[in-house]
Amino acid sequence: MVESNNMPGHYNDIDKIYDEIWSRLKIGKKDRNSEFHQCYIASFGSDFPSVRTVVLRHVNNEETSIGFHTDIRSNKINEIKDNSNVTVLLYDHASKIQIKLNGIVEINHKNANTKAIWTNIRDFSKKCYLVKSAPGTISNKPTSGYPEKFDEALPTNEELELGYDNFSYINIKIKAIEWLYLHQNGHRRAKFIINNDNIIKQWIAP
Repeated sequence: MVESNNMPGHYNDIDKIYDEIWSRLKIGKKDRNSEFHQCYIASFGSDFPSVRTVVLRHVNNEETSIGFHTDIRSNKINEIKDNSNVTVLLYDHASKIQIKLNGIVEINHKNANTKAIWTNIRDFSKKCYLVKSAPGTISNKPTSGYPEKFDEALPTNEELELGYDNFSYINIKIKAIEWLYLHQNGHRRAKFIINNDNIIKQWIAP
């Protein structure tokens, strides 16, 4: 909904902002062309904060959670095990909307959740989990990480299933959300603190 003065319907309506956040996240999950399809997740590294790009794979507004897939051997897993607090950042350049999510991670590995997800993943994506060494391992030459026979060929279904051992689903239970909307007539920023079913909605200065 767009108002007549060229302001979006959510410009001065904090309830609409909250609905807009989850609507955009759901679109980001489904549409690979969406600016929200990829997001940046920050965790606590040993020496510096650690940030990387992940693909938004799961969105559940009823449980106030989002999720992505990753290799269980990756550095981010070790960081999350040490400190499960993370921040996720998304930005839509066209709409000039930034969303920042603070949450607590739950790691799923070889359980009912990952099994259900794995059965619906495309073969090309399953192949990613067949890399021989953990992501981030030092190599003395350029490498895809795959066993040589898989560099150009798609593995058989039986071979693809071996990747399941390395597959994990990262579920992030959202505890706080910040929204920033940039507009020439004045920016809008809001914060949402989530405590189970209780959501505190606050305007904050941009």
